[in-house]
Amino acid sequence: MTELKKKTIVKRLNLESDRRILFVSDIHGDVDTFKSGLEMMNFNDNDYLFIIGDIVEKGDPGKNLECFRYVMDLAKKPNVFAMSGNCDEVLRFILPDDQRDRFLYQVNIKKHSILNDMAEEMNYPISPDMDVKDYVKKVQEQYSDLYKFMDELIDIVIINDEIVLVHGGLDDINNIPEYAISILKYDNFYAKSKGVDKLTIVGHYPTRNYRNDMSCCNPIFDFKKKIISIDGGNHVCKGGQINFVFLESLNSMKFGYKYIDHYEKITIKNDVIYDEPQNLVNITFGDNEVEIKDRDLDFYYIHHLKSDEYMWVHNSFVYQDPKNGKDYCYDANNQFISVKAGDIVSVIKRGMPYSVIKKSGYIGLIETKYLG
Repeated sequence: MTELKKKTIVKRLNLESDRRILFVSDIHGDVDTFKSGLEMMNFNDNDYLFIIGDIVEKGDPGKNLECFRYVMDLAKKPNVFAMSGNCDEVLRFILPDDQRDRFLYQVNIKKHSILNDMAEEMNYPISPDMDVKDYVKKVQEQYSDLYKFMDELIDIVIINDEIVLVHGGLDDINNIPEYAISILKYDNFYAKSKGVDKLTIVGHYPTRNYRNDMSCCNPIFDFKKKIISIDGGNHVCKGGQINFVFLESLNSMKFGYKYIDHYEKITIKNDVIYDEPQNLVNITFGDNEVEIKDRDLDFYYIHHLKSDEYMWVHNSFVYQDPKNGKDYCYDANNQFISVKAGDIVSVIKRGMPYSVIKKSGYIGLIETKYLG
């Protein structure tokens, strides 16, 4: 079976219009943060909960499998709906016989996969020359319940004929593709879309990647385009988070959000105010070639070629492409974050003389001395 054989599953729902609805996506195996987020939201049986895909992959060792099982258990509740993301299709898309090379890359190079977790649980050795067919056979035998759950994950939800949920994106609700891959892995949907007919809530593409000025992981609410993009980039972007978007009720159509992340938290003791640069730059994948101009302790001073701006970035954010010898940077920006005494910030990367922090979903630098 190849990836194109996954038929699109559509579910139409008529929900009670006076109950709260929670939307979350792109958990990526971070089961502990997800559980904390549900507690933060005071999730209960009176709410509806929609998990809009990418439940697993990229999480810490063992956590992908734990997360998937937790969601399987949650989805037994009549008010919880689990949906498919492109990462959740790993059993279907990577294990078939014609996907051997992808499988070996996933488990030997990327590694942070539910496939690795299964191997660990079965005490099955992973190696570049492993017997893939034998591994697949054992997985299919021992994890048949996971296969069944993955087979039944919903691809599109239509709520009261008003709201569309899909992991990646869908241009036309009246023209649903027969196979799901194009809507599960619709990169850059919000930017590409000219607008849709029904309010559409999507994950998949980190909201941080939609801005070239400030680095921000918060949801995007664009009611003109009728698109809400909620992927906070958890375990994908440095500083990523899990966004919980909530709708007070279908009667009110009032949306809000809270976010949660797994980073160290610090309470700021002093006011620290920085001047903003004249031209804010957020370096995103694809426009990220840089030149290293100087270095100071843990930081490089780089020239970002696309914007022609200069900025300090942590040295671990810069990498060299061995094929062309050029330097590239990811998940960096030239913003310093102003804070006030009592502010609680997430510490993404400690270093000297600066550290990367996040406040209210916005990411930037602060002098490390102010972190205590």
